[in-house]
Amino acid sequence: MKNTIFYWSSNNNARSGEGILSKHFLSDLKKFKKSKIIKIPNNYKFENIFVKNYIYPLIGVFKLWIKYLNGNKICYINYLPLWNFLIFLLLPSKVILGPITGTISSERNFFLKKKLEKISKLIIILKFKKCLFANNFYKDYFNEHYHNYIISELKFKRTKNKKKKFDLIIYYRKNYDQKKNLYNLVTYLSQKKFKIVVIADKIKSKDIINLGYINENQLNLILKKTRCAIANKENLYSYFTQNCLSKNLKVFYNKEFKKLEKFKLNNFYSIPYDNVRGAYKIIKKKQTLSIKLNKNIKLNFNDYFKNV
Repeated sequence: MKNTIFYWSSNNNARSGEGILSKHFLSDLKKFKKSKIIKIPNNYKFENIFVKNYIYPLIGVFKLWIKYLNGNKICYINYLPLWNFLIFLLLPSKVILGPITGTISSERNFFLKKKLEKISKLIIILKFKKCLFANNFYKDYFNEHYHNYIISELKFKRTKNKKKKFDLIIYYRKNYDQKKNLYNLVTYLSQKKFKIVVIADKIKSKDIINLGYINENQLNLILKKTRCAIANKENLYSYFTQNCLSKNLKVFYNKEFKKLEKFKLNNFYSIPYDNVRGAYKIIKKKQTLSIKLNKNIKLNFNDYFKNV
């Protein structure tokens, strides 16, 4: 099966950023590789988060090795955070790697994570020629590699200034808000009479509308009725952020990433997530500004897929 690529993906769920990233990568891989691409079955269901996040991917590594030793081409797509050095260490050097993820958010950038990332950096330098990174958080360490794959293409549409029903929409994940900075900010804004919609995990408040996990069509309907959005504080250009920007919402993102915002996008404002009153003042001031149309963004990753 020389013209076959077997791949492992821990998450293909179209409702999660990791799953969307996986589908995007697979789509590009199929464009450039004249091969039959086959998914290795992974229909496991784990309730335990530790097993799901840390043991489950290693099952994928083991299964890929079996295919590799039988002479097949292999591809590991996700789960692939930079700190998980075991994945980089244990995978064959000739594996096709999916987008490497991670964050430099101070809340998640603790001592052990930094040490593990250093180990991964060394392994990648010694073992892999070119890698693809989902964001641009690690460009200083891997200048010769490919970055910001998550924002391969971003188009901005002209929209009519219809009357808006909601002031803010937030994509909230409780696991990524351990210090409750975003939770405190959203509840504070609701007390200031902002009309707020929360998707994904719920924020309990009688003044907040919680919609839970919704599909893309449902999200787009809500975005048409909304003025502004607060981005995930772990990621600069998440799919949620891109979706909001493309619909010409004003988007407020984590101030820690300001130096990494290289596109100088209009309607994109940094706020201090750990300073509720400071963030409120910025949001209050910027929400009334007129929308400025952005230029479309298209990044080229053809060389990576042609040569991988």
